Amino acid sequence: MCGIAGLICADRKRLETVVSRMTAALSHRGPDEQGCLIERSFALAHTRLSIIDLQTGTQPLYAEQGRYALIANGEVYNHVELREELRQSGCEFASGSDSETIVQLFAKHGPAAFDRLRGMYAAAIFDRQQQRLTLVRDRLGIKPLFYIQSEGLFGFASEIKALLPLLPTEPEFDAAALRAALEQNYSTGRQTPFARIQRLLPGEWMEVDGSGIRRQIRYWQPLPVAEVPRSFDAAVQALDELMTDSVREHLRSDVPVGIFLSGGLDSSSLLSLMRDEVEAPIDAYTVGFSDGKDELSLAAHTAKALGAHHHPLKLGRQELIDWLPLAVWSADELMFDYANLPTLRLAAEAARQLKVVITGEGGDEVFAGYGRYRPNRLRNLFGRRRARRKGNFHPY
Repeated sequence: MCGIAGLICADRKRLETVVSRMTAALSHRGPDEQGCLIERSFALAHTRLSIIDLQTGTQPLYAEQGRYALIANGEVYNHVELREELRQSGCEFASGSDSETIVQLFAKHGPAAFDRLRGMYAAAIFDRQQQRLTLVRDRLGIKPLFYIQSEGLFGFASEIKALLPLLPTEPEFDAAALRAALEQNYSTGRQTPFARIQRLLPGEWMEVDGSGIRRQIRYWQPLPVAEVPRSFDAAVQALDELMTDSVREHLRSDVPVGIFLSGGLDSSSLLSLMRDEVEAPIDAYTVGFSDGKDELSLAAHTAKALGAHHHPLKLGRQELIDWLPLAVWSADELMFDYANLPTLRLAAEAARQLKVVITGEGGDEVFAGYGRYRPNRLRNLFGRRRARRKGNFHPY
């Protein structure tokens, strides 16, 4: 996890002062090192948690003789293949960082480069020749990116708290955004709970210059659901290949990778696939509770069966309450899922040994595992039955 921030402001003194405060607000995201570029009315700042290319991956990273400068947060999982393709076309790399493939690809293809990236990332690319800034967020919006345009300045950052110094007054709530979040039990869309502060949408890029926002383009949208003409066995085989390839790419790292293991299907499947790719035993972390209502025993059994080093963590009620302020501060927004509390505590435990863990998050979204998806299934089922009943009646 790294942090990125930037500012466009004609007042040079204010530019330097504010970007310094923004960087400090993100220091917890990147404890390894910090980088900054200030040029004319533009400033870019980066706080780094080094995972790939620990020695030469300092940001900003540059392309085309320094014309393009990049700061990024996240991982590009297909960077090895993209790097080889770019090298064959004559591109020279200055580092082994996966993030450098973003700026090199952008220098060659412009915003069309974003269609080629697979990963979770948020990035800013500064065209020093044209004095323009391009912001981009990964397809699913896994990595956060917020921005504000107010009173002759434009700012962006990985977290809302880093944008608070740009507000002309004390932060105010956005009533419509709060209402939508309370109705849906999660925050989504462009609006945040704070007035004036907005999100870059998943799968979107934005171009900005000294006059403000020039363009906002959704470069990716989820594909419409279509019938898959294959048998069940063929579908299982295809899913197995996709999962194997994905896990293999996620394990590309210059530091050890662990896993959050719940004992459920999602994380257990991932641990099994990781074991096939990694020779050394994998560190697996599981959280449990003092009342015994947890999956610690199942996770321990899974870890033993798959040869992992199991690290159980049992939490009491008061410890969870003690971690609530940090959880709220870290989230930056409304929290509707109390799972954030034990997850945060487990992450702190894992951070004693690791910088990277893989989790089973996303499986329930892809395979409709949550209870909120059941009404859709019922509507589809009863909808088909109504259609069959209607077919028994003459239309006149």
